[in-house]
Amino acid sequence: MYKLLLVTDKEEIRALYAGFAEWEKLGFERPMIAESASEGVACLNKGRYDAISWLLSISEGKRFFADLSKRPEMMGMETARNEERLRREISSARRTLSSRDAARQTKQVDDLTRAMQGEFFCNLLRGQAPDAAQIDEKLRMLKMGHLDAMRPVVTASFRLPQGDYFLSEVWKYGRDRLENALKNIFESGSEEISFVLLVINPHHMRLIGIPRVDMDVEDAYARMLTHLKRCETCLEEHFELALNIKRVVRYESLYALSRENRLRMAQ
Repeated sequence: MYKLLLVTDKEEIRALYAGFAEWEKLGFERPMIAESASEGVACLNKGRYDAISWLLSISEGKRFFADLSKRPEMMGMETARNEERLRREISSARRTLSSRDAARQTKQVDDLTRAMQGEFFCNLLRGQAPDAAQIDEKLRMLKMGHLDAMRPVVTASFRLPQGDYFLSEVWKYGRDRLENALKNIFESGSEEISFVLLVINPHHMRLIGIPRVDMDVEDAYARMLTHLKRCETCLEEHFELALNIKRVVRYESLYALSRENRLRMAQ
């Protein structure tokens, strides 16, 4: 059930909304009703509402709108003066709110899927060694059908020598926001290759490049080098940080990367 706040100094409007019998049938709880701007603001401060409808005198309306303008997430609903119009407005508001909620839910699912996709590749960079069947299942489960485990991949290890100093003395927004800023730089790939960054600590990181289209290993390697050069320029321009590339390695496939991880674990 959705929640509506009605704010009006018109007694006949309050009576119409209070006496309307179809709220629950149309997907709403009975509305909270405020008689003035100050009472409406108090209601907004105390509770959560999905929609708001208001009809006030000019002076009261200005007072109320001054506070409402600070709440852009609130959905406005036209104030009705009769039951037929009220029924239409409620139905329209319910459709809009349902569409909004569906879009939010889809975005939440998509965001979670992207986070899990990134974690899968970060785990490979950490040294995990799933077998071929497990890799194929992860690509399917995490909706990465556009990626082919038989395509080459490239990894890079690099350092930001001033990373600890930058985090403690220059950057004032915390480790998490620094990691997000670095991801924005290093993971902005292209339609043909995706990049995932693993931040081990403020000065030690690894990056993997995963082609989204068919290309040979040398092409993937060249694209990684070009990408690192662009990232190096961004770091210098925006953060005055230097990038010290330690190692760039090409693999014939995602399976080959996992096999090498397995060999390291066995040593």
